[in-house]
Amino acid sequence: MTDLVAPRPIAWVSSVSDEGRRNLAPFSYYQAVCSRPPMVVFSVAWWPDGRMKDTLANVLATREMVINHVTDAHAEAMNATSAAFPPETSEWDACGIAAESAAVVAPPRVAGALACLECKLVHALPLGGGAPGKPSATLVVAEVVHFAVASELLRRDARGRLLPIDAGQLQSIGRLGGIAYTRTTDRFELLRPEAPGSKASD
Repeated sequence: MTDLVAPRPIAWVSSVSDEGRRNLAPFSYYQAVCSRPPMVVFSVAWWPDGRMKDTLANVLATREMVINHVTDAHAEAMNATSAAFPPETSEWDACGIAAESAAVVAPPRVAGALACLECKLVHALPLGGGAPGKPSATLVVAEVVHFAVASELLRRDARGRLLPIDAGQLQSIGRLGGIAYTRTTDRFELLRPEAPGSKASD
C-alpha cells in the first residue's frame, strides 16, 4: 500500500508530555482535509506489543502539537528522529536539532523550518486491530491554530491577496515506498477544467 499511495507528505510532529518531556518524530500518513477551519490529519501506528507511541501519548495528554515542514535540508535530521528512542530521551537533544518557541502552543518548532503548523487536537480515532484490545493505529485530526511561514515564501498580488507558494522555494520532500524519498524538483501544471455551463468553484 505504501508503495502505491505515494508520494506522501511528511508531518514532522513536535509534542510535549504532560511532564514537560519534548518529543519530535516524523509521520508520512499525513494530509490536509479541511479549509474552514484549517484541519490536517496524521496517523500514528502503535507498537506491536500494544504500547502507544510517545507522540500520540503526548498529543492525547496535552491536545497540542506542531507539524514542522520538512525540506531537503532537514531530510537527514528528520530521518534521525524516526529511531525508536525511549520515552525519557528527547530526539531534539539526541539528534542535535535546534528548537524555537511556538506562538500559541507549548510544543516547540524546529528552528529553520520554512513552515510550521501549530495545532490543537480535535479528534483521535482508533483504527484497526493490533495487540489484544488495542488499535493498530490512531488517526489524529488537528485544527491549525497558527501558521508560521518564512517571509520569503509569501508573495502578494497587486490587490494584496496571497499568491500560491512557489513549490521550488518550499523545497518539499515526500515519502515513497520502502526507504525511498522524492524531491519536488520536477513539476508540471494543469489548469482545472470547467464543465460546460458550470460556474468556477474553489
